[in-house]
Amino acid sequence: MNCPWCEKEMQAGDVLCDGRSGVRFQPEGKKLTFMDSLSGIGVVTAAHMKWVRAQIPAHYCDRCGKMVIETKVSK
Repeated sequence: MNCPWCEKEMQAGDVLCDGRSGVRFQPEGKKLTFMDSLSGIGVVTAAHMKWVRAQIPAHYCDRCGKMVIETKVSK
């Protein structure tokens, strides 16, 4: 998927949250390790969710710092 802001190729992956380590972005095909957690790799700093487990498909643009997530909102 190309970034809608800068047209650069976006990195596919998942937004992860397990309530203990905050919200993280995990690139497709790469498993985040315990050492990644300790060093802060993949942390999504704009999100604050606690005690919730979630995995949401997403695309991340390294150039813009923008993320596109795929979701449905229940009414």
